[in-house]
Amino acid sequence: MLTFDRGRTYSRPDVKERAGLPRAAKGGNWDTGVVEHGGEFVVFANVGTQGRTGHDYGNRWEGDLLRWYHKSGSHLGWDSVQRLLDRDRKVHIFWRSSNSEPFTYAGLAAAVEVADTTPVEVLWSFGGESHSHQVHSSPARAQVDLVASPEQVSQGSYHEGAVTRILVNAYERDRAARQACIEQHGLACAVCEFRFDRRYGELGAGFIHVHHLVPLSELRTDYQVNPVADLRPVCPNCHAMLHRRRPPLSIEELRARLLSD
Repeated sequence: MLTFDRGRTYSRPDVKERAGLPRAAKGGNWDTGVVEHGGEFVVFANVGTQGRTGHDYGNRWEGDLLRWYHKSGSHLGWDSVQRLLDRDRKVHIFWRSSNSEPFTYAGLAAAVEVADTTPVEVLWSFGGESHSHQVHSSPARAQVDLVASPEQVSQGSYHEGAVTRILVNAYERDRAARQACIEQHGLACAVCEFRFDRRYGELGAGFIHVHHLVPLSELRTDYQVNPVADLRPVCPNCHAMLHRRRPPLSIEELRARLLSD
């Protein structure tokens, strides 16, 4: 297990050394923003400044939470993203506000919000412990209830903001909206008609992703989701393919591509 002191500063060579690698090791994921090592993840985040490649995704502190954006082109269909969001994985996050500075260890992180956008957007918490940071921070958002199972649904209207109502093990997003979508459209993929229960039996019963026909990033913060009109059930493969383009492909476009093969 990797161990670091919270609040202490580390250079990339320092972190490599802690991971049992030569300090001077070059190349590979250690020179990027996300590293998977020994079943754990290390995230290097530039906050309020551009990275070495010139990209500035808008990483920012919101109180004691860090809103962070994955690398360009990332989406929830990536296996590496699914592993990163696995609650049993340890995720170490380092951050800095200038490329000339070492990274500060923010601590072991847990995802409290995940947006199915490209790049993937994650809101990280750090165990409720406070830590100091010098960049401008906006007020922390209200705590989001994590979903233990997509079948745990609530009653009432379905409200989702542009990205703030997406839950971490989201299959996907607001639980009641998801359930209402399935009740209307069923559990078959709207693109390829695959059903998990027919292929995997009891293991696959009730499993499906839910896709927003209008990208979440384009919705107003006060938008009220209509589960029948706005959502469609899709299998993970088709969901990933829908988001291979930005803006996403439509259900009809992807189905036409599938049928043309």
